[in-house]
Amino acid sequence: MRGWLPALVALALAGCAANPAVEAVPAPRAYAHGIGGATFLIGGSFAPGRSPDGNSLILYGPEGAFVIDSGRHAEHLALIKQGLSGIGMTPVAIVNTHWHLDHISGNPALKAAFPDIKVYGTSAIDGALTGFLAASAASSRKALAEGAVPASAVADVEGDLATIARGAELRPDVVVDETRDVAIAGRPLSLRVAHHAVTERDLWIYDAAEKRAIVGDLVTVPVPFLDTACPEGWMKALDDVAASGAEQIVPGHGPIMSLADFEQWKRAFADFIACAKGTGALEACSAGWLAGAARWADDDRPRTKAMADYYGELVRSGKLDGYCKA
Repeated sequence: MRGWLPALVALALAGCAANPAVEAVPAPRAYAHGIGGATFLIGGSFAPGRSPDGNSLILYGPEGAFVIDSGRHAEHLALIKQGLSGIGMTPVAIVNTHWHLDHISGNPALKAAFPDIKVYGTSAIDGALTGFLAASAASSRKALAEGAVPASAVADVEGDLATIARGAELRPDVVVDETRDVAIAGRPLSLRVAHHAVTERDLWIYDAAEKRAIVGDLVTVPVPFLDTACPEGWMKALDDVAASGAEQIVPGHGPIMSLADFEQWKRAFADFIACAKGTGALEACSAGWLAGAARWADDDRPRTKAMADYYGELVRSGKLDGYCKA
């Protein structure tokens, strides 16, 4: 990675432009697209030269509406607000799957617009604010001061710095560090917590009535975003999703998957990690990912390969080992 990129990567989080050769193809966006069961999807986006937004969802129950993940950019937040307006219900909660900025940056604005809203999430944000995000912010400020950030990326870097500066507002009102069943807006859900997976603690949601798992960055395309991950814990979390009874999986980035799609992605993930932890050529690991997860590769396969190359090296180097410690 060259010059400015580590800071941008750290702030983008979860592999969002981790390699200088990589600029992701924009994902299809949808304004509050109904997916059944009083649930609406606001599709994430990853435009060339910009940091991404993760997928967001709006769910409603007899006592109001709530949002799962709030994205990063103002445009994404506007779609969430438009979706809330479209269903004509006051939001009562935000559920954050994890602390990456492309999933939580809209929280302060939503809380300002709806003062009674409560945020559900894990306490992993505390360690991130004093560790990973603090270090990332310092690197970004230095890169900006040195003029090392490309003009196209300055707005995103400055936006992420502003979000980190409001770190106290990113902390959850309701801490969910262990799996539990809840009713949000009168709608029963199971909040499942994965330890040492994508982050120190990730929250995924099982909606038994719809047989739907909303899994955040436990599933991402075109590659798994491993920047703050423990691969072994991630694999265990995927096993738990597979055993949940879900027939539909909503990823943190990318299209909704059937159970068969998810199982295919899961196998490709396991094969990629096993290969990267081995001793063979890393190029074979990238080629294996492109073969096993071909349907989710970018139209530009060399770009997807470049991302897989980067993450394979990250696994093999041992740089992720610290994320597996209790």
